[in-house]
Amino acid sequence: MRTFGRTIPAAVAVMLTVLSTVLLGVVSMVTAAFTLAATALIVPGTGTPNANIVAGYMQNADNYYIAPFNPLCTQPSCTLTGINYPAQFWPIPLPGWGGLSGAKWNVSTGEGIAHLDTALTAALPTATPANPVIIFGYSQGGNIVSREKATLGGLTQAQKDALAFVMIGNTNRPNGGLFERLAFLGTVPILDVTFGLPAPTNTGIKTTDIAFEYDGVSDFPLYPINLLADLNAIAGFWYTHGTYLAPNANSDVGEIPDLEYTPAELNAALTDPKNQTVYGDTTYITIPTKTLPIVRPFLEFGGFTHTSFIIKPIVDLVAPVLRVLIDTGYDRSLSPGVPAPFRLIPLINPITLTVDLINAAGEGVKAAVSDITGGKVQLPIAATPVPAPTTVAARNVSSTPKAVSATPTGDTKLAPVTTPKLSTTDTTDPKGAEAKDPDTKTPDVKTPDTKTPDTKTPDTKVTDPKTTDTTDPKQDPKPGTDSTTKGGPAKDGQTTATDKAKKPKKDKKTQTPKAPKPAKAAAEKAEKPAKAAA
Repeated sequence: MRTFGRTIPAAVAVMLTVLSTVLLGVVSMVTAAFTLAATALIVPGTGTPNANIVAGYMQNADNYYIAPFNPLCTQPSCTLTGINYPAQFWPIPLPGWGGLSGAKWNVSTGEGIAHLDTALTAALPTATPANPVIIFGYSQGGNIVSREKATLGGLTQAQKDALAFVMIGNTNRPNGGLFERLAFLGTVPILDVTFGLPAPTNTGIKTTDIAFEYDGVSDFPLYPINLLADLNAIAGFWYTHGTYLAPNANSDVGEIPDLEYTPAELNAALTDPKNQTVYGDTTYITIPTKTLPIVRPFLEFGGFTHTSFIIKPIVDLVAPVLRVLIDTGYDRSLSPGVPAPFRLIPLINPITLTVDLINAAGEGVKAAVSDITGGKVQLPIAATPVPAPTTVAARNVSSTPKAVSATPTGDTKLAPVTTPKLSTTDTTDPKGAEAKDPDTKTPDVKTPDTKTPDTKTPDTKVTDPKTTDTTDPKQDPKPGTDSTTKGGPAKDGQTTATDKAKKPKKDKKTQTPKAPKPAKAAAEKAEKPAKAAA
């Protein structure tokens, strides 16, 4: 009994111990699950000193640009932390930039680097590849992140594997960033701005650098002598640079990235290998623009004045040619990871440029026609095939009617064809000449009696012999012969030039049997008394 009594408490103690162990294991697993969440340190751009209070700002940064390349940082499992700093640029008077009372560039970015370094130092000890820390920078924030990355080259490989960088609209993009284009200026004391300092590509830390094409901050022309490209980049700063994270509380109503990209389209462009270039530890992505920034003011004007139906076809007509000319201000053969300050004269192949301009002009015409026709371009109507004419038809449809032998001659062999009796009158002949085919019988056609009006010969008055015509009666032209009298009216029976022109010409080849002509007979009868009177 004593043994049994001691066994029960021992068994209970063992069971409690096992349950406690299981419970602790479950709690530790749950805690580990929460601990494995990724962290994103987000450094906003100029005009946004505190991203934590701007609705949609950090969420769009994660959804658009961080998560596609860092799947572990997907909401809601990813912790988003904004890095606060002045985010100003003296003396530019844009909203939120500080103007004359704002912080100068080096002061603003210096404070941002200090705050970022503090946050990274706190997160790095617990960072692992399964629990990564992603550092995100936008515009001026990209400058801060680029300079912070340059200080992390001495980390261990395990620490580097736990980090990742994502930059958008980066001022310090090696090839395209405005601050690298102006690297020859160095530090400008009055502005307190340091140009140059391109983002490093040799740290071994995974980095993604994203820019919209023609963004004046991260894709400025290499050759500033191309003024058209410069104006387009300035327009790109105004219309494109501020839209990367739209829509958010700071963006205009209805604004989206580059004013035209939906989230799905943006993701497709980001993941398209055609838009990606890898250099060192960085993947550079340049997103093509759908509309040239330089033409957007005209499109806006058309919208305000309700004249888009006129302006849009014109814009679409010239935009492809403008794009070709603007691209001569860039050298896309250079990697975005190669530092490239401004250069003077571009090397242009005139043959290639000419071909590109011709092709672009054709594209512009198609786009303009599509705008005018509503996208429905009328295609030419195919001609209805005409069957080959039969032998009989070929014989009858002749430019010059002529008699055709009923019996084929030479090598011509005609297959017997049964055809209805066809009229042989050529209706195209204005004179109504008849083409008589010996193979067909012409039905008797009764010619209606033609009544010739009686032509009364005017009485011939005897005049002074001096004024009478002394024409020899013996030389009087015979009826039916052509002659023309000089001066005065024609004598009876004579054919004047006018009468000759009025007489229709007869086609000898299509001449029908002569029929008696009452008019001519009457004229001959009237001629004899006239001669006698003469």
